[in-house]
Amino acid sequence: MNMTTATATQSELLEKYLRDSHVLNLATCVNNRPSNRDVFYLMPDEFTNYIYITTPRNSNKMAEIEANPHVSFTTVPTDDDNGVVTSNKAQIHLTDKAIDDVLPLLDNQIPEWTEVVGGAKETFVVLKLEFESVKFFGNQGINSVLIDDQGVVTEEV
Repeated sequence: MNMTTATATQSELLEKYLRDSHVLNLATCVNNRPSNRDVFYLMPDEFTNYIYITTPRNSNKMAEIEANPHVSFTTVPTDDDNGVVTSNKAQIHLTDKAIDDVLPLLDNQIPEWTEVVGGAKETFVVLKLEFESVKFFGNQGINSVLIDDQGVVTEEV
């Protein structure tokens, strides 16, 4: 396909879909054994090519990620327009952020998170899920794009 400059509408729609969900299905694979699970995710204040995920440090998910950081994901559809973001070109890594570093994002984006995890909060770590391309679709149609580390949609694929 020819390289094109993505429209602002594509970038805005992608950001909207990511900001309106906050739950995704994360797929990992170790030794040819796939595993998937739903997880909460957080958007940084500025739109970019990554999101944050929190998980208990000693979880099976964390062990699988450490063995193979290549993952895929699909967000839960948004309520108002069935918007979904998916990627099979993503990597996830442990950050040096503490839960308290992302607590303002959690409180703003997923207010129920602290209540759900309760006293286990201190066992959680922050992961950075980076994606180089995504497909997103909803009532407005289907788009497949590359996205850079500044959150700029650079090419349709």
